[in-house]
Amino acid sequence: MRRRRRQWILLPLPLLLLTACTPADEPLVALAVQDGRPVGVLVTCDDDFAQLGVFENDHPNDASARPLVRWRVNGPPATEVVEVALLGQPPQGWKVADPVDLPAAEAGMDVDVEPLTELRPEVTYSVSGSSRRDAISVDFTLADLPRIGPDQVLAPHGRDSTKVVSRDTFLRKARDSC
Repeated sequence: MRRRRRQWILLPLPLLLLTACTPADEPLVALAVQDGRPVGVLVTCDDDFAQLGVFENDHPNDASARPLVRWRVNGPPATEVVEVALLGQPPQGWKVADPVDLPAAEAGMDVDVEPLTELRPEVTYSVSGSSRRDAISVDFTLADLPRIGPDQVLAPHGRDSTKVVSRDTFLRKARDSC
């Protein structure tokens, strides 16, 4: 009897290992406002390469007919926390990524990518980033910017919402996620 019980215990182990291959996105990116301009804040988890970007997110369920409009920067972070003015100059040693069309073989199409050159009222955007791990994106509109104070950020609150929190609270939670 004992021998059979052990087999049943070991049987699910390979299945658990296969389903645990991709780490979940983490709350590593937030949106701050400096001098009235939106700024992406990324906790890099001390990795040697990171990227941060913003993209239009007005029609998340209709990607087939619309181009992906985005702006991204990437490079080696000089500090654990990287702050980048959206659509501004990249940090020292970083570069603005060229908009390159993306193949989406699983959907049977190519996604056209266009450069994001300005933020417009009434358009929803998402700030995204990654370093060692991918970050949960933060959705915002220009109307959200006045709600964010000098020592505050708009940060992920779960997977599908955001919340204005102190910068210190965001940094503490992001570092705990690393």
